[in-house]
Order: sequence, then structure tokens, then C-alpha cells
Amino acid sequence: MSAPLAVAAVAFLARASQLGLFSAEALILLDRGVAEGAIGLVMAAAAAGGALAQLAAGRWGHRCRTTRMTLLGTGVQSAGCLAFATLTPWWSLAAADFLLMAGAALTATGLRATLAARAPGGRVPRADQLERAYGRLTAAQMLGALVGPLGAGAVLLHGSAGAAWAAAAVALTATAVAGTADRRDRHDRAAAGPAHGTGRPADAESPPEPAAPAARPLLSGPRPPLQVTLWPLLVVLFGITALYGGYSVVWAVYLRGLGARDTVIAWSAACLALPALVLSPRAGAVLPRVSRPVLIRCAALVIGCCACLYPLVGSVAAAVALSLAEGVLLAVALPLVSAQVAREAGPGRTARAFGLLGTADALGSGLGTALGGALLAQGGAGEAFRFSGVLCLLCAAASLVPVLLRPPVSPSSPPMSFSSETGRSPHVSRSSPRIRPVRR
Repeated sequence: MSAPLAVAAVAFLARASQLGLFSAEALILLDRGVAEGAIGLVMAAAAAGGALAQLAAGRWGHRCRTTRMTLLGTGVQSAGCLAFATLTPWWSLAAADFLLMAGAALTATGLRATLAARAPGGRVPRADQLERAYGRLTAAQMLGALVGPLGAGAVLLHGSAGAAWAAAAVALTATAVAGTADRRDRHDRAAAGPAHGTGRPADAESPPEPAAPAARPLLSGPRPPLQVTLWPLLVVLFGITALYGGYSVVWAVYLRGLGARDTVIAWSAACLALPALVLSPRAGAVLPRVSRPVLIRCAALVIGCCACLYPLVGSVAAAVALSLAEGVLLAVALPLVSAQVAREAGPGRTARAFGLLGTADALGSGLGTALGGALLAQGGAGEAFRFSGVLCLLCAAASLVPVLLRPPVSPSSPPMSFSSETGRSPHVSRSSPRIRPVRR
């Protein structure tokens, strides 16, 4: 699975299957007699499945091989697509959506962690290699996000039932590719021998190597929790995904209010995906001397400002051009976020780190979708855009706030205890009273 072609193929097929089904999901549910009030519950089950799967990956991801997690994710996604194609009651469709999104989340986490895994021989990927690899992964996912809805639209011409079967076929193909790549990868690594003499595969989540005695710092201690290490990246990604979660509800209504045709509305989604096909593989070459956290924050700030500008735009062409500019920023920012997470997590914690990243993604998207719909109903598309933009700006600012840690207590020093009579610690030396001789 460490081969870039296998990773890109699985990413493309999994995303095409997921978004191909989601683009036609509302029509499929209506054709099967699901009430409009229950459609929201079905989609909420999908969001819950993605969030829970990411939480599970963040908690137990280090115990599973990254290639096995990818294979498990594609298998669960295929099962969800097949269930969606065959079942009819709304609660069973909600369960199918839960499985589909959970599998997609595990697949994405496994692919990201696979790219950060060590190569045979224990070689750790360099920073530029990580940025280039995650750029290609983002490009493959965006290509799937384009092809999936287009294929679903072609299938919908012959009825909505075929869209679910087409998504299931694509997901099963992704499972087959992931399984073949996993077997080849295990065979190659077994032939290369265990990594570092530990008897474990080289792509497993192994603990970090101890540093040489001369390179150790004077004050050594345990690494901080991942939530603390990744706090700036998690909160920035939360703001970005919350913004685009709101876009998914507001965008079509906003463009229709400007007088856009339905075909223009459908193709305007490509404005976010097309720049990624060209720029994401080269994201590491963008301003290489600028600090990556600074560049990511600047991209989030500009994206938030763009969202606040939409209510001031009065033409469809200007709105599409603004969306294209956002797509350029996303094409650069998203690969840099993944590469930065892989670098800061370090070996042995990449699967858990990407599980936390996916959790922030799922929570932000779910919150943005819910708030975007509520604000659209209350104050219109302009109010929803302004709120999403301000939230993204606040998250970018919150990423600058440091997270304070409680200083660890050294196990060698005993706890301080105090005497109940004198209120003084028994460890504090006290002068002994002089004993005067008794005169007779």
C-alpha cells in the first residue's frame, strides 16, 4: 500500500463511491417513500458514523496496521453501499448510511497513516516527501469527488435505483485494490525482514526509536498528548470544514437567488475540486521558506474573509470566481495540514493523530451543516455565509492560543505532607533545642 499508485487508486475509488451515492441520496430516499422529515435523520446517521469511526481510529488506531485499516474501511463502505441498494425502510437506510460513512472515514485515516509510515529499513519520509505524497492523495480524492457525482448523474437518467448499485460496485473495486495492495505490501516487507529487529512489520505503528545519548536533551520526559500537540491544526481544520459544511446547505440556494441555472449550480462544485488536481501535488513547493503553520493559518484567514464577501457579491460570475479562489487556497492548505500532522505526531502515533484529525473534520462538517440550515431558514444565505466566515476566522485565531499543561510530578520526589499539629512539613529541617545541664 505504500506505493503511491495503490494509495491514489483506493482514494479515488472510495471518494467516487461515497460522493456518487451522496449526490443522489435525497432522490433515492424520496423514490423509496421516505418522508422528508426522515431524510435529515438518515443523513445525521451518516455524520454520526463518520465521527464515531474517527474517534475509534484516534483511540485504537496504533494497534492496527495502516494497510489493514484501509482494507477494513473499504470493506465496511462496500457493505454500506450494498445495504443502501437493497433495503427500503428508512431506519435500515440510516444504518446503511452509518456504515458507509464509517467505512469512508476509516479508509481516509488508513490512507493518510500509510503515507506517513516508515519505508522498509526504517527510513522516515522527509518533509518535502510528505507534502508531495499528501498533495497527490488530495488530488486523487478531489478527482473522485468530481467523477463520482458525474457518474451518478449519468446513472440517474435510467432511474435512481441504479446509483446505489453503481456506488456499491465502485466501493467493491476499491476493496479489491486495497486487498491486493495489502497482500503485496506484506509479502514485500516480509521478504525485507522485520523492522529494526523488533519482529514487527515496518509499516506497523511502532514506538519511536530512542535517541542517542549524546543527542538527548538535558530534561527528557514523556511526549505531550496528541490533543495538545495537534491543537492548532485540529482547530483550524474544524473551522474550515464547518465553513464548507454550511456551504453544502447554502450554496445552491445562494446561486439560485443570483439567477444561476441548475446546470451552473451543479458544475460550480468543480471550482473547489479542479484547482486541487493541479496544485495539490505541488503544494510543498508553495512558499517553501514560510513556516507551514503560518501558511495554513493565513489560508484559513483568507478563506474566512472570502465567506464574508459572498453576501456583497451581486453576480454569478463573481461568486464562481470567488469560489475558484477558495479552491486554490484549499488545494494548498489541505495537503500541508496532513503533512504537518504526520510530522508532529511522530512515529508510533500517526494513525491516532489522523483519527483525531478526521474527528475534527467530521464534527466541523456536521456542525456547519446543522447551523447553516438553521441560519438559512432564519436569516437567509447571507447570514449563513457571514456566520461561517466569522467562525473560520475565530478558529484560525484560536489556533494561536497555547494549551497549558500541568507540570508532571517527578516520581522520585515523595509527596509533601504536613503535620497536623504544627502545620509544617516533616521534610523541613528544624533546629533541635539545646539541652542545658541541670545544676544542683
